[in-house]
Amino acid sequence: MMIRLTARISAALAALSLVSCSAGMRLPQGHPLAGSQPPRPEAADSYSAFLVARFATLTNDPRTALERYQAALDTSGGAGEIAQRAVFAALLAGGFDEAETMAREADLVDPSALVRLTLAVGAIREGKPAAADRWLDGGRFGPFNRMTAVNLRAWCALETSGPDAAREILLAGQADPDLLDSVTLYMLSLIDIAAGEDGRALQTLETVWANGPRLAVASDAHARLLAAAGERERAREMLLTFREEIGPNPSLDALRRRIAAGEDVAVRRMDLREGAAMAIYAPAAALSARSDGDLAGVYFSMALALDPQLDIARTLWADALDEAGRRADAIATLREVGEDSPFYATARGQMAWALRREGRNEEALQVAGDALSHAPDRDLRVQLGDLFASLERDGEAEAIFSQIIAGDEARGRPDWRLYLARGAARERLGRWPEAESDLMRARELAPDNAQVLNHLGYGWVDRGLNLDEAMQLISRAADLEPHNGMIVDSLGWAHYRLGEFQRAVIHLERAVELEPGDPVVNDHLGDAYWRVGRRLEAHFQWKRALSLEPGATRAETLRRKLSEGLPEGPNYAGRGADGRGGVMVRP
Repeated sequence: MMIRLTARISAALAALSLVSCSAGMRLPQGHPLAGSQPPRPEAADSYSAFLVARFATLTNDPRTALERYQAALDTSGGAGEIAQRAVFAALLAGGFDEAETMAREADLVDPSALVRLTLAVGAIREGKPAAADRWLDGGRFGPFNRMTAVNLRAWCALETSGPDAAREILLAGQADPDLLDSVTLYMLSLIDIAAGEDGRALQTLETVWANGPRLAVASDAHARLLAAAGERERAREMLLTFREEIGPNPSLDALRRRIAAGEDVAVRRMDLREGAAMAIYAPAAALSARSDGDLAGVYFSMALALDPQLDIARTLWADALDEAGRRADAIATLREVGEDSPFYATARGQMAWALRREGRNEEALQVAGDALSHAPDRDLRVQLGDLFASLERDGEAEAIFSQIIAGDEARGRPDWRLYLARGAARERLGRWPEAESDLMRARELAPDNAQVLNHLGYGWVDRGLNLDEAMQLISRAADLEPHNGMIVDSLGWAHYRLGEFQRAVIHLERAVELEPGDPVVNDHLGDAYWRVGRRLEAHFQWKRALSLEPGATRAETLRRKLSEGLPEGPNYAGRGADGRGGVMVRP
């Protein structure tokens, strides 16, 4: 796959170079043919811009891609194929207005699904549901875009023809109307709420809660309906269950606190634009959870064009951008979340981590501190502790984790993740007895958690303690997560520490396959190769580890190994020496 991609990029650059050079070459003044040189053809400029745009798309730079597609359109006099590509680039770059402009220049005789969706969203923004429906009815839609189009058509029908017509569209759009997916059920409930049919909506949401995956937006609507019906305690318990099973959600947590305080909680009845935004957001959120790239950003861009207050879409989009390596775009997206938003503190916490991954450490701590001062809740303190741990400021991390643990214990809600995180920090601080106590407590709370078993087992092996039980713990962790490179590395390193070098090589080779970019795993394999007499391969792995930014302490050790090899007898440079094996409990 990488060879093909490289070949395509090389071919594009070569073609671009030929077009640019041949079209831009000028004869010297006075040359007999200078006066007859033909002008540079416009097609060359258009093709050049198109190639740059394609290259920008391949290298994940949608803003440059959009600019060059626009240039290609300007010089070509209009081309439907280029316009359709420009729509995708504009949405990926977060420019819905530009995407809509490009969509109008696309081939409108048989437009692509994305062009249709873009033009429909534009019509909904202008309050023209009938015009939007014309773009959504029929056309060539794949399964995902078809679901989105059906949801949008239902909201348009609610506006023009009423709830019965909207329900009919939703049910007709399903392969099996008797077996509805959770997103469709959620859309049905929102349409019923918008139409004032709360009893029907509550019945549908009960089905979603009982049978489908936990959806934050569905849980919000469900809890509001329960509170309005006088079932406030059940609403509070449901939101607490969501937090325990899925994790913290600032909007749901705020709603739970309001219900517990006895405040009035209004049922939210969405208008056309808000409902259409949710119709796009819900499947986009599912797509984002199932994909590693930033493709879902195309749909988040449309949802935010309809409802700029949908900050949950911004936070998910920023996560996708960060994962795709577009960190500057992620940070810019998070900055758009205002202080009055329930997602403000969460967005600042995300931004702190994005800045940390950019190496802007002091700025990351400043932003995290800002988030904490804005909403000094437990989850943000966990993030700040994790941030300190990632910066090897383990004393500060340990202090924060200790405060959180004390509060958790006082409420009778101990969290194994915090004991694991504090244990890791204490281990790096050289306080093994306290670290061991934390790890034992974490194991008591989560006896089948692979991270806990691995960390405790490794700590014992690294110190020559409880070796039989330690190997059992690590082996159990590897059984639970056989594709976790860090755990497979622990298993291999445990065999190494026990002097079982041939078995260590087998596991450490597998660990390097799973985590090829980890310096410690490569270092461990180098040591194992050395011990079994594979000296050239050992040097290769140590050089590889040195190239992966291993940290000052390990880098010095690696250089010594490359110069002198390993001494006779065991050389046990374990994880504790350079903070390897740290635990992130960031929610």
